[in-house]
Amino acid sequence: MAVRNGRSLGLLFRVVLAWAATACGAKEPPPQLPSTGAHDRAASRIELVDLVVGDPARAARVRAIYVEIERLMLTTKAAEAKELRTLGLGACPREPERTRAIFRRFREAEERALERYVALQAELRKETTRAEFARLDAIK
Repeated sequence: MAVRNGRSLGLLFRVVLAWAATACGAKEPPPQLPSTGAHDRAASRIELVDLVVGDPARAARVRAIYVEIERLMLTTKAAEAKELRTLGLGACPREPERTRAIFRRFREAEERALERYVALQAELRKETTRAEFARLDAIK
């Protein structure tokens, strides 16, 4: 269920992002953010951990890390969506400083999430063998 809700939130985020990007005359939406791809990869692996990691205790820890990654990315996307909604409010063009502040908060949310994501990936590498990590990493 969390994966389905996450995908719905991801779709909503992409729609809001596209709308906000074009609200004041942009020709194309920005490219997919790193946190979007990280969320998609983690969500697809949660239920497959037991097929890759044979030890139930380690599998539980690995699954918990993937759940934390999903939670982190969903929280980040919600914060980013809030900032993007702010872009759509008010008259266009808006004051440049206000626009810069919105994008700065957006970028900071993305950077914080990616820093935590790197730490979680390091935890995954500690909990899995090289072969297990490679098999999980191959799941798209």
